[in-house]
Amino acid sequence: MRKSSRPANRKQGERGAVLALTAVSMLVLILALGLCADISHFYSVQTELQNAADASALAGASALNNSAGGITLARQTAVAQMNNYEFNHNSINFTESNLYFASNFDSLQTFLYSNSTCADIAAATTPANVERAGETKLAADQVAFVGVCMPAPATTTIFFSMTAITSPVLIRGRAIAGNSPPLTGICDQLAPMVLLDDISVDNATEFPPGTVMTLRNAPSDAYSPGNYGLVEICGPGGADVRDALQGNCAGCFSVGDIVHPKTGVTSGPVRQGWNDRFDADVVTTQNINHATYDQQYASYLATGTPPAGATINPSGYFGRRVIIVPSVNKDDVLGCSGSGCDWHVTSFLQFFIQAHVPGGNGGEITAEFMGKINVANGTYGGGGTPVQSLTKTVLYR
Repeated sequence: MRKSSRPANRKQGERGAVLALTAVSMLVLILALGLCADISHFYSVQTELQNAADASALAGASALNNSAGGITLARQTAVAQMNNYEFNHNSINFTESNLYFASNFDSLQTFLYSNSTCADIAAATTPANVERAGETKLAADQVAFVGVCMPAPATTTIFFSMTAITSPVLIRGRAIAGNSPPLTGICDQLAPMVLLDDISVDNATEFPPGTVMTLRNAPSDAYSPGNYGLVEICGPGGADVRDALQGNCAGCFSVGDIVHPKTGVTSGPVRQGWNDRFDADVVTTQNINHATYDQQYASYLATGTPPAGATINPSGYFGRRVIIVPSVNKDDVLGCSGSGCDWHVTSFLQFFIQAHVPGGNGGEITAEFMGKINVANGTYGGGGTPVQSLTKTVLYR
């Protein structure tokens, strides 16, 4: 009798089915592992791009000072900060084409986040209060926010995901940074000097920006409108004057608050505090104006080397040569100039320290007037000069 071959054929068929199933399973497993690798790479690149965009927006916003020069510096610092990052060991070559400025946060947020890709954003028409880097449709003193959109570098590859995802994978970093919301009062950074304010005269006429003005009279000079003297911002002693000039004095002041005159020349503490503050900046070039100061800092930031004619302190802090001085009612000063007098604060003014105080009694101490800081009822009201002691640079999104 002939034996049946069916059991053997069945076993061979089963082995063939197992091999086919194993091959399909291995293919699926390889694709799944590749997809996991792509997803991991996707999140890694996305995180790096977002970190770079955040740093770029913060760097740009920190340079804004309500002037055209500040916007130029913001453009340079934002691009330089972004290009400090690398992806897959390649530089990203970020340019200003994906950099935006705005006077209104909501408009900038809607513009950046309603368009899906950086290319779409670059092709879209900017709203009335948003401009691209290089445009000048916004008033410089109203620009308060910096927006960044950074597309993934061309070297970013995602292979396996392309077999499973029909739509393109969107990788980009977007960020918005700008001035903080209004802060109550001015704290800790006031210089212990005052300017006499004739409240019947418009400030723009009384204090022209760019003018070199006297912040402390020479000894024996009498007070008069437009002249200055020391006040007890931090306390009555010479050491208190020095600490206040160095920025180490705690205390807050608002419009309408009272300050008291500081009697005596106090030349040594004034010279030490003033010069220490000067030397703590990044740019320590003597006898330059604020525009040159910004230019030298921008050049140093871009190249890493001091520009010709500049003196650079690499461990210093940008902006230390900017001080805030309160103005007081002229009539208060003319009516009472002794140590017990009450002088009412009328406004806060920003000055740039151009040079060291010399030895001896120092004579008159001068600085470059930059502008009035808009403070209403002790609160920073926007539209004024945002300086570190009044506002912080905030990453909004």
